[in-house]
Amino acid sequence: MIIKPLEKPLTIKKLEALLRRIDKNHPKRPQIEQDLAKRLAGYKGEQSMEYHLSFLDERKFYILHALRLQSSSNYYFQMDVLLLTSKYFLIIEIKNIIGQVTFENHFAQFIRTLNGIEEGFYNPLDQVKKQKLRLDSFIESQKIKRPPIKSLVCFTNPQTIIRSDSRVKASQYVMHAHNLFSKLEQLNQQFDSSNFTEKELLKISRKLLKQHCEENVNILERYDINRNEILKGVQCPGCSNIPLNRQSGSWFCEKCNLKSKNAHIATLEDYRLLWYQHHPSGNKRISRVSNEFNHVENDFLFRTNTLRIKV
Repeated sequence: MIIKPLEKPLTIKKLEALLRRIDKNHPKRPQIEQDLAKRLAGYKGEQSMEYHLSFLDERKFYILHALRLQSSSNYYFQMDVLLLTSKYFLIIEIKNIIGQVTFENHFAQFIRTLNGIEEGFYNPLDQVKKQKLRLDSFIESQKIKRPPIKSLVCFTNPQTIIRSDSRVKASQYVMHAHNLFSKLEQLNQQFDSSNFTEKELLKISRKLLKQHCEENVNILERYDINRNEILKGVQCPGCSNIPLNRQSGSWFCEKCNLKSKNAHIATLEDYRLLWYQHHPSGNKRISRVSNEFNHVENDFLFRTNTLRIKV
């Protein structure tokens, strides 16, 4: 049963909005594009994982995607997938990496080789080890019965070649995603007795979901971008030109001649993502949007009704 479905991460939405709203020659653009590409690759891997999870019995597996919790020591930790079963809990770290990856024991390194070039990454075995410790501590703090907690590192690209130093003891927990079902069968055979009933599992999963807190970074501060550097005005949905002009109840693009009645909706979403969420008032009701941002001479959008934006 899917308790927390996979959704496009808020940080990805903010990065996309930021790229729409800065000049094509902005000095920070290459870094932002690189960061977005990495996050999109990870999200694509998580989307690929959904297919393999779809084969699981929804009565026996409770699935939470991208669950982010606050530990008892006030650190946040996020798990790509958390599977709850009556016998054990399973953390799945998802990797969408092309090329050859090697787990090296001596320096605990994780190395990707692509086109003859080696590149080091944070070791996912260390990641899941820390996630296990924090999840175990979190469960204890919530007065939940502590089941065995297992972990897997799954590579979603079937063309990824996985190699491991023979001394890497945890390598049996590294696999391609298409082998997930077989691994779960092994784990089910490993644990004989159940720790929870279906009713208890559902209660625990809902309790965990209630504690979820999505990362909500101030994207302008992260890249040290001033609001004055943001391109203001309604963007053309056809050619991305900014700003559009308001003519006879529609938005008109002088560059591609496109006309639209609702092009402003995307602008309001960009406004929400880039700075409204971090407004000190924290008010979730907008009755007026900055004319400066919309680049219009009046607040025609709000003369007849109040616009609500989900935050």
